[in-house]
Amino acid sequence: MWERIDELCREATENYLVPSAVAAVGDKNGVYYKKAFGWSRVIMNEDEPDGVFKGPIPDNAIPASTDTVYDMASLSKLLSTTMVVLRLVEEGYMTLADTVGRYFPDAPEDKRNISVKQLMTHCSGITAHFNLESECEKGFDIAHAVLNYPLKYEAETKVEYTCMGYILLAKMAEVCTGKRLDQLADEYVFGPLGMKRTGYCPKENARFELADIATEEWSPRSRRYIHGVVHDENARWSGGISGNAGVFSCVDDLCRFGAMLSGRGEFEGKRFLSENTFELSVKNHTPYGPESRGLGFQLTTGGYNATGDLFSPYSYGHNGFTGTSLYCDSRTGMYVVLLTNRVHYTRKSDGLYRFRRALHNAATAEYSRMIIQRQV
Repeated sequence: MWERIDELCREATENYLVPSAVAAVGDKNGVYYKKAFGWSRVIMNEDEPDGVFKGPIPDNAIPASTDTVYDMASLSKLLSTTMVVLRLVEEGYMTLADTVGRYFPDAPEDKRNISVKQLMTHCSGITAHFNLESECEKGFDIAHAVLNYPLKYEAETKVEYTCMGYILLAKMAEVCTGKRLDQLADEYVFGPLGMKRTGYCPKENARFELADIATEEWSPRSRRYIHGVVHDENARWSGGISGNAGVFSCVDDLCRFGAMLSGRGEFEGKRFLSENTFELSVKNHTPYGPESRGLGFQLTTGGYNATGDLFSPYSYGHNGFTGTSLYCDSRTGMYVVLLTNRVHYTRKSDGLYRFRRALHNAATAEYSRMIIQRQV
């Protein structure tokens, strides 16, 4: 079984859609497929690229393995910030109705009543992206740079995915607890789930010692390829620890997280999230669209999306700009992990998107066949 996934991953690396692909399929009862394809680093020099790399693959390219560590990019929002906030809600430190003004009393009037829930569902009106460094040069700290930037629209009138809203949400959690986001993630998420190769700032983090970290794109600022440093510019400027990006991880740890999602908050016989918390988090809170959003989760509700054509409605997960994703089928509990460093060739490549949809289709079909065979 699973031969079609092999073929798709091999084709994706051979056709330069992605330098490497590490894929896994499982559910709460186990991991049924886990393989690595391609190379964690292909371009071995530090010269500025003069076009999109098209091979041949050099002899000293570094093969990817199931131990390779990847930059999670915006998948960090789910792995870290979302789970931290949900755990803080469960323990009574935060509530979904808490407003920005509770944590930042000097917030501008138009931002003061934005709620935790609105930030988690990307309907706060906070703009999607701007350069933090340029705003902080005006004398703002990170939180107030976001707070003082003009709102884009009225809250709860539409969904517009926003990294800046999640940067603010993480700052609210830090103010609430007096702890930094990386400490909160270790305490509330990575530690309890046994995610031993997951964290921030891998060059300074002992858990990543000797790890093969997938190389990313060439940086005009540093004049070299990004390696072991977060790809997202705002997270990098923030020291590598940010509410929108910064987490590095590997396939085994994401399978542990996926098993928790498959168990709807239960993991290895224990409750990581209560039933009420989990069910609320994967409910659609944005009926006004255009996207369906849970509490930190992207939900599949038809049309063309990252999960392809066969995932059940209101399946849940997230993806990341660097080429990472984790989605769980709402009906079967099957999860699919896909890790790539697609930006190593170029951030402009869009070949990943069809590949990921096709991979999810193949995984869904093969998983269904496996379940039937086990019942015979």
